[in-house]
Amino acid sequence: MKLKTNENIQYLRGVAALSVVFAHIASSFAAYRNVGGLGSVVLHNMELVGQVGVGVFFVISGYIMSMTTNDKAGGTAHSRAFIVKRAVRIYPLYFFWTTVCVVLWELRMFNSAQHYSLGKIITSYLLIPYVSFNGDVIDPILRQGWTLMYEIFFYISFAVLIFCGQHRKSGIYILTILFITLGMSSELMTSENAKSFFSFQISYLFIVGMFIFHHQEKILGLISFKMARGGLLTLFVILMLVIIFKYSELGDNAVYLPYLNAIVLFLYLFTAKKVSGPVLEIGNSSYSLYLTHTFFTTAYAMLIIRSGLSNLTLGLIGIVVFLAAVVFGEITYRLIEKRLIFKTAAVAHIPSNLKKS
Repeated sequence: MKLKTNENIQYLRGVAALSVVFAHIASSFAAYRNVGGLGSVVLHNMELVGQVGVGVFFVISGYIMSMTTNDKAGGTAHSRAFIVKRAVRIYPLYFFWTTVCVVLWELRMFNSAQHYSLGKIITSYLLIPYVSFNGDVIDPILRQGWTLMYEIFFYISFAVLIFCGQHRKSGIYILTILFITLGMSSELMTSENAKSFFSFQISYLFIVGMFIFHHQEKILGLISFKMARGGLLTLFVILMLVIIFKYSELGDNAVYLPYLNAIVLFLYLFTAKKVSGPVLEIGNSSYSLYLTHTFFTTAYAMLIIRSGLSNLTLGLIGIVVFLAAVVFGEITYRLIEKRLIFKTAAVAHIPSNLKKS
Protein backbone atom coordinates (compact mmCIF):
# COMPACT_ATOMS: atom_id res chain seq x y z
CA MET A 1 0.00 0.00 0.00
CA LYS A 2 1.59 3.22 -1.15
CA LEU A 3 1.06 6.23 1.11
CA LYS A 4 1.53 9.94 0.79
CA THR A 5 3.14 9.93 4.20
CA ASN A 6 3.73 13.65 4.56
CA GLU A 7 0.15 14.49 3.64
CA ASN A 8 -1.24 11.84 5.98
CA ILE A 9 0.90 13.12 8.85
CA GLN A 10 -0.09 16.72 8.19
CA TYR A 11 -3.73 15.71 8.10
CA LEU A 12 -3.31 13.95 11.43
CA ARG A 13 -1.74 17.09 12.87
CA GLY A 14 -4.72 19.10 11.68
CA VAL A 15 -7.21 16.69 13.25
CA ALA A 16 -5.23 16.63 16.51
CA ALA A 17 -5.03 20.43 16.75
CA LEU A 18 -8.74 20.87 15.97
CA SER A 19 -9.69 18.30 18.60
CA VAL A 20 -7.66 20.15 21.25
CA VAL A 21 -9.27 23.50 20.39
CA PHE A 22 -12.75 21.97 20.37
CA ALA A 23 -12.14 20.27 23.72
CA HIS A 24 -10.91 23.45 25.41
CA ILE A 25 -13.92 25.43 24.20
CA ALA A 26 -16.28 22.71 25.42
CA SER A 27 -14.50 22.46 28.77
CA SER A 28 -14.69 26.26 29.20
CA PHE A 29 -18.45 26.04 28.76
CA ALA A 30 -18.75 23.03 31.08
CA ALA A 31 -16.68 24.70 33.80
CA TYR A 32 -18.99 27.69 34.18
CA ARG A 33 -22.39 26.55 32.92
CA ASN A 34 -24.40 23.60 34.17
CA VAL A 35 -26.85 22.33 31.60
CA GLY A 36 -27.83 19.47 33.88
CA GLY A 37 -28.27 15.75 33.39
CA LEU A 38 -26.50 13.82 30.66
CA GLY A 39 -25.65 17.04 28.83
CA SER A 40 -23.46 18.18 31.70
CA VAL A 41 -21.66 14.82 31.81
CA VAL A 42 -21.01 14.92 28.06
CA LEU A 43 -19.70 18.49 28.16
CA HIS A 44 -17.29 17.71 30.99
CA ASN A 45 -16.02 14.63 29.18
CA MET A 46 -15.51 16.56 25.95
CA GLU A 47 -12.21 17.73 27.44
CA LEU A 48 -10.99 14.17 26.92
CA VAL A 49 -11.34 14.65 23.16
CA GLY A 50 -8.37 16.98 23.52
CA GLN A 51 -6.39 14.20 25.22
CA VAL A 52 -6.99 12.06 22.14
CA GLY A 53 -5.53 14.90 20.05
CA VAL A 54 -2.51 15.25 22.33
CA GLY A 55 -1.96 11.52 22.10
CA VAL A 56 -1.99 11.73 18.30
CA PHE A 57 0.65 14.48 18.44
CA PHE A 58 2.91 12.26 20.57
CA VAL A 59 2.54 9.25 18.27
CA ILE A 60 3.36 11.54 15.32
CA SER A 61 6.52 12.73 17.09
CA GLY A 62 7.75 9.20 17.67
CA TYR A 63 7.07 8.28 14.06
CA ILE A 64 8.63 11.40 12.55
CA MET A 65 11.76 11.29 14.69
CA SER A 66 12.36 7.70 13.61
CA MET A 67 11.61 8.46 9.96
CA THR A 68 13.89 11.51 9.72
CA THR A 69 16.86 9.86 11.48
CA ASN A 70 16.66 6.27 10.28
CA ASP A 71 19.32 6.80 7.61
CA LYS A 72 21.55 8.87 9.89
CA ALA A 73 24.62 7.45 11.58
CA GLY A 74 25.15 7.76 15.30
CA GLY A 75 27.66 9.99 17.00
CA THR A 76 28.11 13.47 18.38
CA ALA A 77 27.56 15.45 15.17
CA HIS A 78 24.22 13.88 14.25
CA SER A 79 23.03 13.96 17.85
CA ARG A 80 23.86 17.67 18.13
CA ALA A 81 22.23 18.46 14.77
CA PHE A 82 19.09 16.61 15.81
CA ILE A 83 18.62 18.44 19.11
CA VAL A 84 19.40 21.86 17.58
CA LYS A 85 16.87 21.29 14.83
CA ARG A 86 14.18 20.28 17.32
CA ALA A 87 14.96 23.26 19.56
CA VAL A 88 14.62 25.60 16.59
CA ARG A 89 11.27 24.03 15.77
CA ILE A 90 9.87 24.24 19.30
CA TYR A 91 11.35 27.12 21.28
CA PRO A 92 11.24 30.33 19.18
CA LEU A 93 7.50 30.30 18.59
CA TYR A 94 6.85 29.08 22.11
CA PHE A 95 9.04 31.90 23.51
CA PHE A 96 7.11 34.41 21.43
CA TRP A 97 3.64 33.41 22.65
CA THR A 98 4.78 32.87 26.24
CA THR A 99 6.11 36.44 26.19
CA VAL A 100 2.73 37.63 24.91
CA CYS A 101 1.10 35.82 27.84
CA VAL A 102 3.49 37.40 30.36
CA VAL A 103 2.97 40.89 28.95
CA LEU A 104 -0.82 40.50 28.97
CA TRP A 105 -0.64 39.15 32.52
CA GLU A 106 1.40 42.18 33.61
CA LEU A 107 -1.27 44.38 32.03
CA ARG A 108 -3.93 42.38 33.93
CA MET A 109 -5.48 41.27 30.63
CA PHE A 110 -4.68 37.54 30.82
CA ASN A 111 -5.06 35.22 33.83
CA SER A 112 -4.99 38.27 36.09
CA ALA A 113 -6.07 36.19 39.09
CA GLN A 114 -2.91 34.07 38.85
CA HIS A 115 0.37 34.85 40.62
CA TYR A 116 3.40 34.02 38.51
CA SER A 117 6.55 33.68 40.56
CA LEU A 118 9.96 34.23 39.02
CA GLY A 119 10.57 30.49 39.24
CA LYS A 120 7.36 29.73 37.37
CA ILE A 121 8.19 32.27 34.66
CA ILE A 122 11.74 30.96 34.12
CA THR A 123 10.73 27.29 34.09
CA SER A 124 7.81 28.07 31.79
CA TYR A 125 10.16 29.63 29.25
CA LEU A 126 12.65 26.77 29.47
CA LEU A 127 9.96 24.06 29.43
CA ILE A 128 11.17 22.61 32.72
CA PRO A 129 8.51 20.86 34.85
CA TYR A 130 7.43 23.08 37.73
CA VAL A 131 4.58 22.22 40.09
CA SER A 132 2.70 25.32 41.21
CA PHE A 133 -0.99 24.65 40.64
CA ASN A 134 -3.37 22.32 42.52
CA GLY A 135 -0.46 20.74 44.34
CA ASP A 136 0.70 18.20 41.77
CA VAL A 137 -0.13 19.61 38.33
CA ILE A 138 2.52 20.98 35.98
CA ASP A 139 0.96 24.17 34.72
CA PRO A 140 3.24 26.55 32.74
CA ILE A 141 2.09 30.07 31.91
CA LEU A 142 1.17 29.04 28.39
CA ARG A 143 -0.66 25.95 29.57
CA GLN A 144 -0.19 23.88 26.44
CA GLY A 145 3.50 23.97 27.32
CA TRP A 146 3.07 20.89 29.54
CA THR A 147 2.90 18.71 26.42
CA LEU A 148 6.00 20.39 25.01
CA MET A 149 7.87 19.43 28.19
CA TYR A 150 7.26 15.80 27.30
CA GLU A 151 8.30 16.50 23.71
CA ILE A 152 11.59 17.99 24.92
CA PHE A 153 12.17 15.05 27.26
CA PHE A 154 11.62 12.68 24.35
CA TYR A 155 13.93 14.68 22.07
CA ILE A 156 16.71 14.63 24.65
CA SER A 157 16.26 10.87 25.15
CA PHE A 158 16.25 10.32 21.40
CA ALA A 159 19.35 12.48 20.95
CA VAL A 160 21.17 10.24 23.44
CA LEU A 161 20.08 7.23 21.39
CA ILE A 162 21.51 8.87 18.26
CA PHE A 163 24.75 9.64 20.08
CA CYS A 164 25.04 5.95 21.01
CA GLY A 165 23.92 4.77 17.57
CA GLN A 166 20.85 3.07 19.07
CA HIS A 167 18.08 5.21 17.54
CA ARG A 168 16.58 2.56 15.28
CA LYS A 169 14.68 -0.57 16.37
CA SER A 170 16.82 -1.13 19.45
CA GLY A 171 15.86 2.36 20.65
CA ILE A 172 12.28 1.17 21.10
CA TYR A 173 13.33 -1.33 23.76
CA ILE A 174 15.83 1.01 25.41
CA LEU A 175 13.26 3.81 25.81
CA THR A 176 10.60 1.36 26.98
CA ILE A 177 12.88 0.16 29.77
CA LEU A 178 13.83 3.77 30.62
CA PHE A 179 10.22 5.00 30.80
CA ILE A 180 9.11 1.98 32.85
CA THR A 181 11.99 2.53 35.27
CA LEU A 182 11.24 6.23 35.66
CA GLY A 183 7.52 5.58 36.09
CA MET A 184 8.04 2.91 38.75
CA SER A 185 10.57 5.01 40.66
CA SER A 186 8.58 8.27 40.44
CA GLU A 187 6.96 7.74 43.86
CA LEU A 188 10.41 7.53 45.43
CA MET A 189 11.55 10.83 43.96
CA THR A 190 11.93 13.68 46.44
CA SER A 191 11.27 16.40 43.86
CA GLU A 192 7.56 17.10 43.39
CA ASN A 193 8.34 18.33 39.89
CA ALA A 194 10.02 15.06 38.89
CA LYS A 195 7.41 12.95 40.69
CA SER A 196 4.54 14.64 38.86
CA PHE A 197 6.31 14.56 35.50
CA PHE A 198 7.44 10.92 35.44
CA SER A 199 4.34 9.44 37.05
CA PHE A 200 2.29 10.49 34.01
CA GLN A 201 2.95 7.69 31.53
CA ILE A 202 1.92 9.49 28.35
CA SER A 203 5.52 9.23 27.11
CA TYR A 204 4.86 5.67 25.93
CA LEU A 205 2.99 7.12 22.95
CA PHE A 206 6.31 8.33 21.54
CA ILE A 207 7.48 4.71 21.61
CA VAL A 208 4.28 3.63 19.85
CA GLY A 209 5.12 6.07 17.04
CA MET A 210 8.63 4.66 16.78
CA PHE A 211 7.24 1.12 16.69
CA ILE A 212 4.78 1.97 13.93
CA PHE A 213 7.56 3.42 11.77
CA HIS A 214 9.88 0.45 12.14
CA HIS A 215 7.11 -2.12 11.61
CA GLN A 216 4.88 -0.19 9.22
CA GLU A 217 5.07 -2.69 6.36
CA LYS A 218 3.62 -5.44 8.54
CA ILE A 219 1.11 -3.06 10.11
CA LEU A 220 -0.03 -1.74 6.75
CA GLY A 221 -0.33 -5.27 5.46
CA LEU A 222 -2.68 -6.09 8.32
CA ILE A 223 -4.94 -3.02 8.09
CA SER A 224 -4.86 -2.10 4.39
CA PHE A 225 -8.04 -4.03 3.67
CA LYS A 226 -11.38 -2.24 3.72
CA MET A 227 -12.75 -4.54 6.42
CA ALA A 228 -9.77 -3.89 8.70
CA ARG A 229 -10.05 -0.12 8.23
CA GLY A 230 -13.76 -0.37 8.91
CA GLY A 231 -12.95 -2.21 12.12
CA LEU A 232 -10.55 0.57 13.16
CA LEU A 233 -13.18 3.22 12.50
CA THR A 234 -15.78 1.24 14.44
CA LEU A 235 -13.38 0.80 17.36
CA PHE A 236 -12.61 4.54 17.33
CA VAL A 237 -16.31 5.44 17.46
CA ILE A 238 -17.03 2.94 20.24
CA LEU A 239 -14.11 4.15 22.34
CA MET A 240 -15.12 7.77 21.79
CA LEU A 241 -18.69 7.06 22.87
CA VAL A 242 -17.43 5.28 25.99
CA ILE A 243 -15.11 8.19 26.78
CA ILE A 244 -17.83 10.81 26.34
CA PHE A 245 -20.68 8.99 28.07
CA LYS A 246 -19.14 6.52 30.52
CA TYR A 247 -15.66 7.79 31.40
CA SER A 248 -16.34 8.59 35.06
CA GLU A 249 -17.85 5.13 35.67
CA LEU A 250 -14.80 3.16 34.52
CA GLY A 251 -12.43 3.87 37.41
CA ASP A 252 -8.69 4.53 37.33
CA ASN A 253 -7.98 2.58 34.16
CA ALA A 254 -10.19 4.92 32.15
CA VAL A 255 -7.28 7.37 31.97
CA TYR A 256 -5.72 5.20 29.25
CA LEU A 257 -8.76 5.19 26.95
CA PRO A 258 -8.08 8.55 25.24
CA TYR A 259 -4.52 7.48 24.46
CA LEU A 260 -5.62 4.07 23.18
CA ASN A 261 -8.07 5.89 20.93
CA ALA A 262 -5.29 8.21 19.77
CA ILE A 263 -3.40 5.16 18.48
CA VAL A 264 -6.52 3.87 16.73
CA LEU A 265 -7.13 7.28 15.12
CA PHE A 266 -3.50 7.54 14.03
CA LEU A 267 -3.58 4.13 12.34
CA TYR A 268 -6.90 4.85 10.63
CA LEU A 269 -5.90 8.20 9.14
CA PHE A 270 -2.30 7.23 8.48
CA THR A 271 -3.48 4.40 6.25
CA ALA A 272 -6.00 6.55 4.34
CA LYS A 273 -5.27 6.44 0.60
CA LYS A 274 -6.16 10.09 0.10
CA VAL A 275 -6.48 13.06 2.43
CA SER A 276 -7.37 16.59 1.35
CA GLY A 277 -9.31 19.69 2.25
CA PRO A 278 -8.89 22.44 4.83
CA VAL A 279 -7.81 20.03 7.57
CA LEU A 280 -4.66 19.33 5.56
CA GLU A 281 -3.81 23.04 5.50
CA ILE A 282 -4.59 23.31 9.21
CA GLY A 283 -2.01 20.57 9.68
CA ASN A 284 0.63 23.00 8.43
CA SER A 285 -0.47 25.65 10.91
CA SER A 286 -1.21 23.19 13.73
CA TYR A 287 1.63 24.36 16.00
CA SER A 288 0.58 27.99 15.76
CA LEU A 289 -3.05 27.00 16.33
CA TYR A 290 -2.08 24.84 19.30
CA LEU A 291 -0.19 27.68 21.00
CA THR A 292 -2.54 30.57 20.23
CA HIS A 293 -5.99 29.13 20.76
CA THR A 294 -5.61 29.64 24.52
CA PHE A 295 -6.21 33.38 24.04
CA PHE A 296 -9.58 32.63 22.45
CA THR A 297 -10.65 30.00 24.95
CA THR A 298 -9.65 32.26 27.86
CA ALA A 299 -11.66 35.15 26.41
CA TYR A 300 -14.57 32.78 25.85
CA ALA A 301 -14.42 31.61 29.47
CA MET A 302 -14.47 35.21 30.68
CA LEU A 303 -17.50 35.91 28.51
CA ILE A 304 -19.32 32.94 30.01
CA ILE A 305 -18.50 34.06 33.55
CA ARG A 306 -19.43 37.69 33.13
CA SER A 307 -22.36 37.59 30.74
CA GLY A 308 -25.95 36.65 31.35
CA LEU A 309 -26.33 35.15 27.91
CA SER A 310 -28.34 31.97 27.43
CA ASN A 311 -26.67 28.60 26.99
CA LEU A 312 -27.81 28.47 23.38
CA THR A 313 -26.31 31.86 22.60
CA LEU A 314 -23.05 30.95 24.30
CA GLY A 315 -22.97 27.68 22.38
CA LEU A 316 -23.29 29.56 19.09
CA ILE A 317 -20.60 31.99 20.20
CA GLY A 318 -18.43 28.99 21.00
CA ILE A 319 -18.65 27.93 17.35
CA VAL A 320 -17.57 31.42 16.26
CA VAL A 321 -14.68 31.33 18.76
CA PHE A 322 -13.59 27.96 17.37
CA LEU A 323 -13.54 29.27 13.80
CA ALA A 324 -11.80 32.49 14.85
CA ALA A 325 -9.07 30.52 16.63
CA VAL A 326 -8.48 28.41 13.51
CA VAL A 327 -8.27 31.48 11.27
CA PHE A 328 -5.95 33.25 13.70
CA GLY A 329 -3.73 30.18 13.84
CA GLU A 330 -3.42 30.18 10.07
CA ILE A 331 -2.63 33.89 9.95
CA THR A 332 0.01 33.71 12.67
CA TYR A 333 1.52 30.66 10.98
CA ARG A 334 2.04 32.61 7.78
CA LEU A 335 3.06 35.92 9.35
CA ILE A 336 5.02 34.79 12.41
CA GLU A 337 5.86 31.09 12.59
CA LYS A 338 7.29 30.63 9.09
CA ARG A 339 9.38 33.79 9.29
CA LEU A 340 10.53 33.14 12.84
CA ILE A 341 11.66 29.60 12.07
CA PHE A 342 13.40 30.72 8.87
CA LYS A 343 15.38 33.39 10.70
CA THR A 344 16.22 31.19 13.69
CA ALA A 345 17.26 28.31 11.45
CA ALA A 346 19.53 30.65 9.50
CA VAL A 347 21.25 31.74 12.70
CA ALA A 348 21.61 28.11 13.78
CA HIS A 349 23.00 27.19 10.33
CA ILE A 350 20.52 24.40 9.68
CA PRO A 351 17.91 23.94 6.93
CA SER A 352 14.83 26.05 7.65
CA ASN A 353 12.26 23.81 5.98
CA LEU A 354 11.11 22.28 9.25
CA LYS A 355 7.36 22.53 9.07
CA LYS A 356 6.84 18.87 8.15
CA SER A 357 9.39 17.37 10.48
